[in-house]
Amino acid sequence: MVCTGFLSGASFAQLPPSKTQGDTTFITGGIGSDESSAMFAAAKKWSLLIEMSEIDGSGRGVWIAGIDIRVQNAKQQSILETVCDGPLMLLNAPPGQYTVEASYQGKLLKRNVVLKEGYPQKLTLFWRP
Repeated sequence: MVCTGFLSGASFAQLPPSKTQGDTTFITGGIGSDESSAMFAAAKKWSLLIEMSEIDGSGRGVWIAGIDIRVQNAKQQSILETVCDGPLMLLNAPPGQYTVEASYQGKLLKRNVVLKEGYPQKLTLFWRP
């Protein structure tokens, strides 16, 4: 019997390793189409997906890496401080209100998010020149 079907590269892609700080588990990455596809596919099982890009001269969003991320809970306690290895971050934290601070090339973006059990969120951050 000959198999004529094929599996896409995303079927074989693995997520980057997860890391933990306190009660917060996270993954950073998304470099390459296989890794980003794997992260987008896994996002429904994580509290928060953060997508980061910079607006280029033509007005297009271009994915970036090397972003400093800090996440604070409602008591303004830091639950996560890291540098993203790629344009995507998956984050699992207890339900609650959080402030995400992301810094890229000296420009700080600050967003509030509410995480609820069973309701994955997506946060898209754009840096403008």
